[in-house]
Amino acid sequence: MRKAILLLLLASTLTTWASTYNYLTIATTAAESSVALNAIKKITFSGSNLVVTTIDGEETSVALSNLNRLYFSEKATAVRNLHTGKLAYQNGRIVAGTSGVLTVYNASGAIVRQMPVASSRTEVNLSTLPTGIYIVKLGQQTLKIAK
Repeated sequence: MRKAILLLLLASTLTTWASTYNYLTIATTAAESSVALNAIKKITFSGSNLVVTTIDGEETSVALSNLNRLYFSEKATAVRNLHTGKLAYQNGRIVAGTSGVLTVYNASGAIVRQMPVASSRTEVNLSTLPTGIYIVKLGQQTLKIAK
């Protein structure tokens, strides 16, 4: 009886503790990436690779030999999601492949540009912004830009 109560108490504590985390961060020898937990469908291992599958069907594979650290966090610690196929920075422009609200933050965290994105392919010119580091967010996607 004591074991059952202890296990129930431990399980409820772990559930409460785990619910405060919103991101999975994968640090490799080359980069660090964060992905929102609600965008992850499953995490599996295939051979010597860690495979993260998102709810939109995209898979990202990371060689275990390159994996330095894997952890959960309340806030995104990396500034780039694993699946950035719908958000990119090319030739001074942000290319958004999905609709939503696009927000651009400067290195201090202030919003420098925000706009609704309604079409499936939208380009946003950042040439008027000064040189610096910017964070772009669109839905669950986050991208770091060095301009």
